[in-house]
Amino acid sequence: MQTAQSGLVGRDREIGEVEAMLTAAAGGAGRVVVVSAGAGTGKSALLDTALDRARREGFTVLSARGISSERELPFGLVSRLFEPVAAELAQAGPPFTGLGHEAPHPPAGCLPDHALSVELHAFHRALARLSTRAPVLVAVDDLQYLDRESLRWLSALPQRVDHARIAVMLTVCPGEPCADPAVLDELLSVSAVELHPAALSAPATSTVIERALDAAPDAPFVAAVMREAGGNPLSVTELTSVLRDRAVTPTSDSAGVLDDIAVPRLAARLRARLRRISPHALDIARATAVLGAEADLARVARLCGLAPEAVMAVATALGRAGLMEPAGESLAFAQPLTRSTLLRDVPLADLHALHTRAAGILRATGAPGDRAAEQLMAASAPGEGWAAQPWAADVLREAAATALGRGEPERAGAYLARALREPLPAATRTTLLAELGHAEGFVDLGAAIGHLTAATRDQRVRDGSPRAERGVRSEHGRADDVLPDDVRAVPAGQPPEHALPERALRELAEHLTATGRPDEARHLLSERPESIPGARALWLAELRCDTEAENAGGPLPRLRRPARPDGVDEGRYLGLLATRTARAGRSRSRAVAFAEQALAVLPVTPEALPPTLRAVQVLAQAGRAEDAIERCDELAGQAARWGHRPGLAAVRSLRGLVAHRLGRMPAAAEDAAAALELLVGCRAPRHSGATVELLARLVEIHVELGGYDEAAALIVQAEPRPEAWRTWGGTALLLARGRLRVAAGQPADGLRDLLAAGGRLPAWKVDNPAVAPWRSGAARALLALGEPAEARRYAADEVEQARRWGTPGPLAAALRAMGAVAGGAEGLAVLEKSVSVAERSDGRLDLARSLAEHGAALNRAKRREPARRALRAALDLAEECGCADLAGRARIELYASGGRPPRSTDTAGVAALTAAELRTATLAAEGRTNRELAEILLVGLRTVEVHLTHAYRKLGIEGREHLPAVLLGRADPRVESRADSR
Repeated sequence: MQTAQSGLVGRDREIGEVEAMLTAAAGGAGRVVVVSAGAGTGKSALLDTALDRARREGFTVLSARGISSERELPFGLVSRLFEPVAAELAQAGPPFTGLGHEAPHPPAGCLPDHALSVELHAFHRALARLSTRAPVLVAVDDLQYLDRESLRWLSALPQRVDHARIAVMLTVCPGEPCADPAVLDELLSVSAVELHPAALSAPATSTVIERALDAAPDAPFVAAVMREAGGNPLSVTELTSVLRDRAVTPTSDSAGVLDDIAVPRLAARLRARLRRISPHALDIARATAVLGAEADLARVARLCGLAPEAVMAVATALGRAGLMEPAGESLAFAQPLTRSTLLRDVPLADLHALHTRAAGILRATGAPGDRAAEQLMAASAPGEGWAAQPWAADVLREAAATALGRGEPERAGAYLARALREPLPAATRTTLLAELGHAEGFVDLGAAIGHLTAATRDQRVRDGSPRAERGVRSEHGRADDVLPDDVRAVPAGQPPEHALPERALRELAEHLTATGRPDEARHLLSERPESIPGARALWLAELRCDTEAENAGGPLPRLRRPARPDGVDEGRYLGLLATRTARAGRSRSRAVAFAEQALAVLPVTPEALPPTLRAVQVLAQAGRAEDAIERCDELAGQAARWGHRPGLAAVRSLRGLVAHRLGRMPAAAEDAAAALELLVGCRAPRHSGATVELLARLVEIHVELGGYDEAAALIVQAEPRPEAWRTWGGTALLLARGRLRVAAGQPADGLRDLLAAGGRLPAWKVDNPAVAPWRSGAARALLALGEPAEARRYAADEVEQARRWGTPGPLAAALRAMGAVAGGAEGLAVLEKSVSVAERSDGRLDLARSLAEHGAALNRAKRREPARRALRAALDLAEECGCADLAGRARIELYASGGRPPRSTDTAGVAALTAAELRTATLAAEGRTNRELAEILLVGLRTVEVHLTHAYRKLGIEGREHLPAVLLGRADPRVESRADSR
């Protein structure tokens, strides 16, 4: 869109009019063209283009720019116009002698009419004489700054150039004051052509950006520049100049850099132009910039100390000048860039005063509370010499509550942190610290602990407690180590207005527990008198349920049932009863009843989330996994709307656990990994009990998927500390590590972990395989270690416990272990029972596992046809669940039984193996030597070698070290690439 030879972008129509004007003038048909547009729209650049073209075409060029300081100098501009040809005109003698030379003139308006007429006529005659020699271009920039006499001379030109070789091109910026508006209007009304350059289009803007940054911009970046600069050519040019200085790449990723960007080079021009428009224009523009979206006539007038009528008059002029876009009572800048540039240009002290006054005005005029709070945020904190605003803290607190309700905890925390920098009474400061800690608990547990600790310490100071200075200690030292600098010095000695909210103590205890400091949490809840009788005992019981094995089964039934109006404590009580009943595993109906009662009374609030999740987990353990996952979906959406990241982590982890039970493995893995990342992102240490419990769930899922290396790496990276192993999360991680080690071929190590976890479970009052199925894993480990009798005892115990609890999933798993231990005909019968039980379960993966083990047992018993049916069903279910590890093992067993899965499920190369080759390769993958293979298969060594050689070639591998991965569908990428190349 660059016009040829001119260098202008996006001005093809205007250049066309200039060319037509010059062509017509050269032919004796002069005309007047006026370019009328706001500041920075390229009027002067267009005029310069006309001048260059006219000079190249042999025109006599008379050009000058209006100067506001010459408005009172009669014929000031016309004299400057003719100055370059003054010598030539002087040679012609009177009446041209003296034209174009500076000469004293009386003030404007004092020139006698006859003298004025003589001067006007002389200038007209001079212009006519010049046109006889060559075409003439009269070019005047900024008409609005001309003196009255020059305006009158120009106003007569349209009637004098019609049949002359004279072209006249003028530019004017509407809205700026003029020496004689009536004469200017007359001139504009009789001009032949009036041009109004439009804003730059997207292609034109893209061209300007590419010139400046030496790179083609993408569409989002161009849109961002157009939004900020409003398509104004000068603003686009200056903005891209700043971007070039900052080495910004014009891509969508960089578009955010343009938000609130300022262009210092525009500031001086803006100030000068605003002052020319009105003595009040700069103040009004700055007030509009400060008020932003809340700027209207009344508020701007109050902020400037002017009458609304005066503001309206100036705003109208600014609108005509292209600087503002008044819309009814509202005021806004035509270009966001203007606002940010003006704000950056205001002296800091003045800006602070403007923002503070604006906050008061917004508060007084009923603007939303967060608008006034944003003004206070933009102002620096009150310092020496500033008058404190007693209402400021209230405005910020209200805005924080609104932001928290909208799910913006970071913004709420910022408001409260700003409020703490105001001069405050001691009691108010304590409350603000507690509120800040509450908001930070949604996103940053470390910061929340710091401010909640400060609040409890402040309360002790004001209460005169002898232990006031102790506070809650950090992991590395004294209490002050966890406090920000702005909350350490607390004024003391004032009587308490009110006690610290119980919520703050409970939240502090919860955060301390989540970050691996349960002892400090217990001490905190035990050392202070409680304002709600019985509440602390309930909170301590809930804390101990997950952190103290020795006290997990404390005297909960003897606790008095709470009766808070919001139902949170009652829900906590019922949720704990449900958890303890489920852990005991004796009455599924009672556990479900407690859970449903808890869910009925618990509100949907962040405070109620922990007991709600307890109750939902009990439903999942009781065979109501579909109901549980629906509730998890609802809670995840709610936690995301609150912006409560620790809560969302807890919900997603539980949803992953329930999805695991249902056999939805990809969803389970995604939720479990995201949950762990969320909680660690909230500054919960990886070694804390809460984090370790989430880690244990993720490890279990990796084991289920066959990701043994990933699971082991997670445990190593976590580096749980001794105190973490003593928590419920530590016990869960022991169980997960035990299962991992057994599955990975380390039965002795796995058995040690499982027995250690099983030894801890009685202290937690856990005797339910739906909660912690450790005996079946121990039975498999013992079987691998050659202890079948002991293995049978553990398996039988788990079957009995699972039958007592009554849900199909745990019973099917226990029967699978029992079938594996029993072996032979008895084992086949038990595994068949496992399949029939699993068919009643809502967990598809349980059924897939039972079918796979039953099918493998049938194959070993030479019952090929039923084996193939069971294995095909297992393979289909495993692939449906997204469990590649189980699918791979079912596929191998299916090949070994002489069956073939559908081709779409084949792993490349495996389908080509014969049954003998697959059997030989499978045994070799288990680590058997060639001699052992010959003995097992009852063939010679040479036959074994032939089978393995054929298998390696068909699988595209070089040796037996790659067999386990390839046969289970987890080939090394290097192996796959070699196979593809062949």
